[in-house]
Amino acid sequence: MKSSFTGKIRILVILIFIITLVQVGIIFHLLNGFTDVQSLKIDIQNTLFITVFIQFIIVVIILFYVPVFLHKAFAEVHNILKDISQGIYSIDIDLDVYKRTMDKEFLGILESIDEMLKSVLTFDRLKKDKIVEHHNRILAILNLTQDGFIALDMKGNIVYINDTVMEVFPSITERLNVIDTNFPPEVENNIKKYILHILKSKTKQQPQQFYMPSLKKHISLNSAVIRDANGQPAGVVVSLSNLEKKKKEESE
Repeated sequence: MKSSFTGKIRILVILIFIITLVQVGIIFHLLNGFTDVQSLKIDIQNTLFITVFIQFIIVVIILFYVPVFLHKAFAEVHNILKDISQGIYSIDIDLDVYKRTMDKEFLGILESIDEMLKSVLTFDRLKKDKIVEHHNRILAILNLTQDGFIALDMKGNIVYINDTVMEVFPSITERLNVIDTNFPPEVENNIKKYILHILKSKTKQQPQQFYMPSLKKHISLNSAVIRDANGQPAGVVVSLSNLEKKKKEESE
């Protein structure tokens, strides 16, 4: 059976203690049965020299063995924690292999890390499923409404646009940068201008209206600024209402 790290250190310490007891026993034996002081002196010196030398060797072994062993034992733990720090959680830890090659004191650390990774992966999967569910629910609601919606990041990139806007304004598409794109006049002078004011001020703008000749009616613009957990602006949502007439004309 393989000895553990603690067991090996314990054996070496006990060995030092036994050598010390033997050393004391020999010295007492020499003191009780000596006949010549000079011979006694030499015997005690030899006894001390041999026992202290053996103890010194054992201490040197401990001093060199412990750092090397700890470095080797924590090498795998360090590599795993390094991957975790980089956001890699799908790590396959073969505990069966480590049970044969690693001391039980350090095996417990890997077992705890393995349990933690399973919990993290489970939580991450549930979180992603919930995010996708809410995302799809929001998209369904936005596509069912008669109003149009445009979602942008703070750099002017369109991250979402619902079907209502795309039907009325085919020049506006997802992944388009509003700032760098030239649109038809009705979009350039109204919607784009409204969005640029929001991006520049990083605050919502008051509702505005502009006339759409193709629809023969006014369209209303409204806005909201999305902020992150620190209160910093992270995106913009612009709503366009009163677009339903376009759909009615197409159905006719």
